[in-house]
Amino acid sequence: MTSLETRKHTISCRETIKAALSKINELPTGCALILFAIDDGGKIVGSLTDGDIRRGLVNGVSLDDSVSEVMRKNFKYVGDIKNYEKINEYKKLDLKIVPWVKKDFTLIEFIDLRKLNSVIPVDAVIMAGGRGVRLKPYTNDTPKPMLELAGKPIIAHNIDRLVSFGVKNIHISVNHLKEQIISYVNSKYAHLNINFIEETDFLGTIGSIKMVDKWLNDDVLVMNADILTNIDFYDFFANYKSFKDDMSIATFNVRINIPYGVLDTEDKRIKSLIEKPSFTYYSNAGIYLVGVKMLEYIPEGVKFDSTELMEKLIDAGKKVSHFPIRGYWLDIGNVQNYAKAQDDIRFIKF
Repeated sequence: MTSLETRKHTISCRETIKAALSKINELPTGCALILFAIDDGGKIVGSLTDGDIRRGLVNGVSLDDSVSEVMRKNFKYVGDIKNYEKINEYKKLDLKIVPWVKKDFTLIEFIDLRKLNSVIPVDAVIMAGGRGVRLKPYTNDTPKPMLELAGKPIIAHNIDRLVSFGVKNIHISVNHLKEQIISYVNSKYAHLNINFIEETDFLGTIGSIKMVDKWLNDDVLVMNADILTNIDFYDFFANYKSFKDDMSIATFNVRINIPYGVLDTEDKRIKSLIEKPSFTYYSNAGIYLVGVKMLEYIPEGVKFDSTELMEKLIDAGKKVSHFPIRGYWLDIGNVQNYAKAQDDIRFIKF
């Protein structure tokens, strides 16, 4: 959060309770009605709500007494931003705002859980370099990720989804008509840490990831830019971690209905008959979680697809699994799906 947000939610532990009441009253509508008490060394020593103040007054505390008389010393906080399970627990407890602190309880920033679905400790890579051939004529002068849905580009929906899960370090791989993507993202998301991977040649669906010099986390979330989805990234990440996977692929179900009776045979003999069966298959949704160490299997400077990485990891005996998407997912790769997305987006809950 900005320093302005920090000032709104902090107060000296030496201030009077009356001053704290006044500050809580000045908080904007929709803002979390809580203050965090700071000592002379700039460390958080307690939290304070109007409820804490009311209880103190009932117990004989005066409005002229200091905040330290009524603050809660056992406040909730985050000491490790990578502790995604703890943050998700706070979200379930319906906490509105939680301080992220250093070991000495110096404030780093506030985590506003009203604006976040959760927080997952990953770097993200959005693959936005494709030519969009199947979407012509829309992509003649506009890169596919910049096609609009509900008034904003497809890529913006994906960036916003990542940000809603606390993802702060984002790389975007660009190539075709890249200037439009770079210009839009730089103006719209100047407050985020977004870097661009500028391909000179087309490096496939994951090859350009080798151009990233530094990762801030142990795991990377990779996704295609031309997807519209409300996938729960927390569930995806928690599942990936719980099974200790080296790579996990988000998948969607494809159901195939056979309109005829199907024979199960052995040589010429019929063993059984299945009338009009249905088969369900899991298909690649273009969203992946992979450990940074697994990126060593990707060659540098050559075209390389995510499916090739899967095959290499499987051949090397690594743990590769899949995660079925339970929400909405659509690949906006052709004119028909683009039209469908324009209609569907009105009803999707993000």
